[in-house]
Amino acid sequence: MSCSLVLALDRAEGALLRVLGTIERRGWDVLAVNAASDAQAYTVNLTLGGSRDPEILCRQLQRLVDVQEVRLVGEG
Repeated sequence: MSCSLVLALDRAEGALLRVLGTIERRGWDVLAVNAASDAQAYTVNLTLGGSRDPEILCRQLQRLVDVQEVRLVGEG
């Protein structure tokens, strides 16, 4: 099973690394990453593979420092 997430992150040192580390530690595989930034924030589109509940992952990511928003945009 795969899913797609869109995240908005503060432009802070280590923000993207914390997100990717949490995803890996929760047992998900990162299949694709697409990131863009402006003066204040990163927008990150992720495609993940795994057999766990993506809603739980979204809640876990939302609790991280520097994460503004997490949206699940597709499951497959």
